[in-house]
Amino acid sequence: MQSRSSFLFWGILSVSILGGTSSCNKFLEEKPITEYTADNFFVDKTTLDAGIVGIYSSAKDLFGVYTNTPLFMTQLGTDEAMFKGTSGVRFSFDRHSFSPREGSIYEYWLRHYEIAARANTIIDAAARVSSISETDRNMITGEARFVRAFVYFRLVQAFGELPIIDKPIKGGFDYSLPRRPIRDVYDFIVNDLVYAATEGVLSKQKTNNGHANHWAAKTLLGKVYLTMASAKETALTKTTGKVDGYKDIPADITELYGKARDVLGDVKDNSGASLLPVYGDVFTIENKNVNAESLFELQFAATVPYGTQWTKEYGMIAAGGQINGNPAYYTNSMIGQCNLVYVPKFYKYYKSGPKVTDYDKRRVWNLADSIVNIANNVPASLTYIWGTLYNPDKYNQTILGRCGVTKYRWGASWRASSQYLYSNCPNNVIVLRYADVLLMFAEADFKSTGTISAEGLEAINRVRQRARGLKPNGTPVTEAETPGFNNYTASDINIDEILKERARELCFEFQRWFDLARTGKFEYFLELTRPANDANIVNTATSFDPATHYLFPIPQSEIDLSTNKEQFRQNPNY
Repeated sequence: MQSRSSFLFWGILSVSILGGTSSCNKFLEEKPITEYTADNFFVDKTTLDAGIVGIYSSAKDLFGVYTNTPLFMTQLGTDEAMFKGTSGVRFSFDRHSFSPREGSIYEYWLRHYEIAARANTIIDAAARVSSISETDRNMITGEARFVRAFVYFRLVQAFGELPIIDKPIKGGFDYSLPRRPIRDVYDFIVNDLVYAATEGVLSKQKTNNGHANHWAAKTLLGKVYLTMASAKETALTKTTGKVDGYKDIPADITELYGKARDVLGDVKDNSGASLLPVYGDVFTIENKNVNAESLFELQFAATVPYGTQWTKEYGMIAAGGQINGNPAYYTNSMIGQCNLVYVPKFYKYYKSGPKVTDYDKRRVWNLADSIVNIANNVPASLTYIWGTLYNPDKYNQTILGRCGVTKYRWGASWRASSQYLYSNCPNNVIVLRYADVLLMFAEADFKSTGTISAEGLEAINRVRQRARGLKPNGTPVTEAETPGFNNYTASDINIDEILKERARELCFEFQRWFDLARTGKFEYFLELTRPANDANIVNTATSFDPATHYLFPIPQSEIDLSTNKEQFRQNPNY
């Protein structure tokens, strides 16, 4: 078993410096493979920049499909994505049947703390290197603190109270560290992001290379304020099953919503980011990093080991043969393994007209309604999975297995093929994008006063208008041409509708679990789409327990290692 001392210390001395993958097993028996240490390696801007690249590079391990992958931990178990099988790690997260000894939960904890440890090393080293300018020092420190805030934010939402480690580990690890209150963890996160978002620390220019800039820091800060506000509101207004620690955040709920609105409004108006005219263009390989909507992306490339596999978990299902001797999902732009499918009733979140391609173009791009038929080594035709009449309320296991997700592609056509394999798909993870800013701004605007303003309506309706798509001549489809898919009015807006619009826009972008957790809406949306008592959708039933599953369990190995059992307890009901 890996110990915290091994990943925090050995990870700093090897991974942060070399930018590779740490070897943490049998830490006490290992001999360092390099004479370098953090103290004598990070000595100038070149080596500090290399350390920053190493931090970003390590973040890709949060989204890889490996042994005990943490990828599925917050990707499944919601109203949008599910696993069609009946066993394994995907099944346990989808049906909420995991335990504190689940290896993927440990890996989620481990990998986030590893990244934070590397950030601590760079922050400490940047403060001591005298040969760099203050401008360079601030930028390097700002990027490291942005990434540290990002991983602690993901950790606190998943686990609640956390140990806070803000310095490099030198010598033995202190196993008596307590889990600090949620309010303290958020203070730590906000302090990092306020620094990173301070004028003059990070560049305001779009980087296009995976580095965070000023606007990425502000966007993440706005998301943090919105989460603090909504989670505190949930804790104070719900009677059972929510995360009580949010009650102790000292700031007033209205104040937090107001801060979120102000910060996100600045990004909305001044960042230079904008919605792309066509929704699907955000996600094509050809537009990664360079599109005007993206604010921060984690980088993957079509070179082993710098690619990923997570996009191939999705895709349309193929039938009828192989492509050039390989399984079809290895080569076609939209065909995947179809391990993860959309919850059939999620299809109903989208408005449609007389034809399935009418109205909300996001559904057409995101959700497969067809199976790809392979003939003579090429994609030959499509078969409509629902038959002649769309009805996601009535389906069998065969139809369930075909409910693929086609959001991430290279090339627009289902006929397009590529030589990218399972292990080196080059799709980036878009962490922050402008549509999310508009939707978060609208939510913060609505929640800060109880009614949405004209500015908030304009923000959410920009997203809705883009969803109508373009006419053949390139002009936007108008509201009048999509009856029933109208612009929002103030009377339409409530938190359930905002969350539905977020689902329609941001589905399968690693957002939904966090949205449902912060708003206390798991039960509502799971019952809406995956009721356990409906015989027609027995394959989608979950064992979600609101008294337990708003947090994941602390890995049992961490509980066992702690010498401070009083202040390092397991989460409730595990």
